[in-house]
Amino acid sequence: MVSNTKLPASGATFFNYTRRKHLANLLRAVCVVLVTLLFISPLYISLIYSLKTPQEMGTSAPLSLPSSFYLGNYSDVVVKNDLFRTGFTNSLISTLCIVAVLTVITPMACYVLARSNRKVYAAAYYIFMTGILIPFQCIMFPEYINLKAVGLINTLQGYIIVRAGFQIGICIMIITNFVKTVPVELEEAANIDGASVFRTFWRIVFPLLKPINVTMLVINTLNAWNDYAVSVAILQSEDKRTLPLAQLVYTSETGVDVNLAFAFFSLCIIPVLLLYLFTQKYIVGGIMSGAVKG
Repeated sequence: MVSNTKLPASGATFFNYTRRKHLANLLRAVCVVLVTLLFISPLYISLIYSLKTPQEMGTSAPLSLPSSFYLGNYSDVVVKNDLFRTGFTNSLISTLCIVAVLTVITPMACYVLARSNRKVYAAAYYIFMTGILIPFQCIMFPEYINLKAVGLINTLQGYIIVRAGFQIGICIMIITNFVKTVPVELEEAANIDGASVFRTFWRIVFPLLKPINVTMLVINTLNAWNDYAVSVAILQSEDKRTLPLAQLVYTSETGVDVNLAFAFFSLCIIPVLLLYLFTQKYIVGGIMSGAVKG
């Protein structure tokens, strides 16, 4: 005998809710997978093209795996291309200087902007924010004229000054909001003990800024290491080229040497990837802490 009893309304509602929840989780997982594939696809293309021989490029499918792992492209880039070594050295020197300058200067400026209630500092903060909205192309010509007038055109010193200047705005915005999350009571206790403002910042506040400082270190390193617009306008001679400029040697009027170009690119991203892997635990916390309060 078949029972004609129906599920209670509450049971049916719970079943529908569970089914909708499972469907939402499935859609979320599909979206995560698709976004992940989208972001890793350039790395995949770069890797397989750099491991293929020139003869294999025209005979196999564009996205297929190489028949054998050919490392000759990497050895040709490192051994035969003098611009790779020159570009790596210049990029390393300029990136270290830019990151060091920003790591020392911007936290001090952000501390003053976050703790002061004077209108002049509020105005200075918004001036820094305005700088974020101005692309380099808008001031490229006057920047070139000014650097040439003081003898800094085609020098790493001039490039470091300009590139660091364009990073200050975003550093000020993120770090200032993070400084506001640091309890003021810690600074008041240090002042009662006789510590000066300078000592209070470096001994109390600056260590607490480690998450956001590491986050900005990664962001500034990425922007300086991959910069093309500023370097192409300032650095002209081959001995001053950074890695993004040195890679142009594989591009000509007749075409692009794809295998060597992707091998060059794969070698360039290794330092940034290593830096991110060692600092990733600080990045999300630093960004979120600076964005929640302000």
